[in-house]
Amino acid sequence: FPSHDTLTPKPTLSKVEKISIIDINQATKEDLMKVYGIGDKISDRILEYKNKLGAFVSMDQLNDVWGLSPEVIAKLYQNFDVKSTYGIQKININNASIKELSSFPFFKYSLAKEIVVFRSMNGDIKTEDLSKIKGFPVDKIKIIALYLEF
Repeated sequence: FPSHDTLTPKPTLSKVEKISIIDINQATKEDLMKVYGIGDKISDRILEYKNKLGAFVSMDQLNDVWGLSPEVIAKLYQNFDVKSTYGIQKININNASIKELSSFPFFKYSLAKEIVVFRSMNGDIKTEDLSKIKGFPVDKIKIIALYLEF
């Protein structure tokens, strides 16, 4: 006769929790703090960065959050993904003023000025022109382009 232990299924809740991937753009401070290595300050930093952008478009953007180690980023990749980009504030690169451009997290004032100079000399900017603008972060073109209107 089997003992009582073998008949009772073991709870699998913790396994299920790990498998369900949360949209990084819907994540709460509490969701982020469940990841080992993320405390109060770092969860705030992640949420502030997301709020500045409106939404993350790529998990790679977590590399831009100060204080996240590669190990913690790897854990975030296991628990989160970009499922929606609702809330993104697109910036029109051909109409925005230097002030508007420099308020965009990826553009410092000097780059905003270069964009306006490039625009005035070459007409409307297209995606393929981005790499021609002096000081443009070429390594992030694919991500930045998702926040732009042309």
